Amino acid sequence: MAFVLPQFPVGSVVLPFMPVALRVFEPRYLKLMGDLVGSENPVFGMPLFPQRVAAGEAPDRITVGTVVKVDDFGMTDDNLGITGSGTRRFLVTKWLEPDPYPRAEIAYLPDLVWDDRFDSQRLTVELTVRDLLSRAANYGEMLWEADTEISEEPVAALWQLAAMLPVGNAEQYSLLESETLEDLIETTLAICVGGNKFLDGIDAGESPQ
Repeated sequence: MAFVLPQFPVGSVVLPFMPVALRVFEPRYLKLMGDLVGSENPVFGMPLFPQRVAAGEAPDRITVGTVVKVDDFGMTDDNLGITGSGTRRFLVTKWLEPDPYPRAEIAYLPDLVWDDRFDSQRLTVELTVRDLLSRAANYGEMLWEADTEISEEPVAALWQLAAMLPVGNAEQYSLLESETLEDLIETTLAICVGGNKFLDGIDAGESPQ
């Protein structure tokens, strides 16, 4: 079943269970937020890739995004500011007319399901991510600190640990596309291996590639 959801593509990836803070100043998105203020369920989609096809057509590439639920509307400097959190993932199936703001037909992706057999791997992911964050902090300010608190709910915790990784949109998007919990765990750990190799090179005096 297709659902219609307003879209707010900002060129960044939001993972489930992560906080979202946005400064809104474009007229079309101010209109979107104005419509959401009176809604009982103020939600919109955040896909990494903006609309690149004519209205009524399917995207030419798979576009996965995350539903953001608005928790609060306010002002920041001279602009509207919102805070919210990532919830469900979705797949864009067709872009609609972009006026008064971008909208798309979407299909919700299944939630990842916890299994107790992942207990030890969940702990490994936490220790590995926190170790990488601690190590990376020696080279610059991190968005997330190594001791950042995470959820006690295991699936939420794994999404949050993945989101805390100090990597770019391409890596974050690969995490967002995870089809199973095992995929999310394996991708997170693989990114950590790559991050540690990168830092090993810096420690050895090699120029970053």
